[in-house]
Amino acid sequence: MKRTIELLKKNNELRVIEEELDIYLEIPHLAYAEVKKKDGGKALLFTNAVDRKSGKKFSEPIAMNLFGSYIRCELLFGRTIESVADEITKLLHMKPPAGFLDKLSMANELFSLKNIFPKRLKKEGECQKIKYLDDAVDLYKIPVLTTWEQDGGPFITMGQVYTQSLDGEMVNLGMYRLQVYDKNHLGMHWQIHKDSSHFFDQYQKAGKKMPVTVAIGGDPLYTWCATAPLPYGVNELLMYGLIKKEPAKLVKSLTNPLIFRKM
Repeated sequence: MKRTIELLKKNNELRVIEEELDIYLEIPHLAYAEVKKKDGGKALLFTNAVDRKSGKKFSEPIAMNLFGSYIRCELLFGRTIESVADEITKLLHMKPPAGFLDKLSMANELFSLKNIFPKRLKKEGECQKIKYLDDAVDLYKIPVLTTWEQDGGPFITMGQVYTQSLDGEMVNLGMYRLQVYDKNHLGMHWQIHKDSSHFFDQYQKAGKKMPVTVAIGGDPLYTWCATAPLPYGVNELLMYGLIKKEPAKLVKSLTNPLIFRKM
C-alpha cells in the first residue's frame, strides 16, 4: 500500500487530507462527492481520522477512491485495461491445437501463464508481524467507517474475505460488507448466490464451523480481484497473477487452516 500511495502521488492522482475528520459520515461523504466527479476525481488519503463519539484518534490513514478512474486502475495494474481484457478474451476463446504449429503457438501462450498460480510461502508474512490474539482483538482500534446515516453501524467495506469449500477443493476470495458488532465480532454479509455462501451451506449441513480469514490493506489489486465476477470455483487470485505476471504470495492463517495472501 505504501508503494501504491507513492505511485499515485508521483502521478498527481492523490489528494492528502490532513484535516481532522470523523469516521462517522464525514470521511465517507467527502469520498462519495469525489467519486461522483466527471473524471472520477482523485484518490483520497485521510491522515487524521477520529471517532468523535468515543474521542479516539487513529494513527492509521484511510485511503479511498483508489479505483475511481481508468488512469488509476492502469497505474495499479501496471498495464492498460485493454491489454488485460484482450488476454482474458484470448483465454476464453482458446481452442485445442489442430497441428504441430498450433501446438507450438499454444505452448508459448501457456508458458506465459506459468506465473498466474498463487505461491505458498512457508514462513509468516509481513501482515503477521503484529499479532492481536484472543482477548487482545479489538476492532475499535481501527478506523472503521459508518458510510450512511441509516446503516446499522460501522462496516469494513473493502475487506478481502478468504474461504474454502468443506472438502478444501475450492477456494474463494470475495469482498463482502463486514459489520462491526462489538470489539471482537463481525457480521458477514454475502448474497445467497456468492461462492462463500455456497461454502457456508456445506458447513452448516455438516454441522461444522466455517473458517474465514479477512485481510485488510496490502496491494489494492487483491481487493480489486476479490470483486471479479469469475465462474463458480475459480480462484480470484488467478486474476492477480494474470494481471501482474507474478504469482500472488500466500501464507497460512494464524488461527485457522486457511491459506491467504501475504501483504
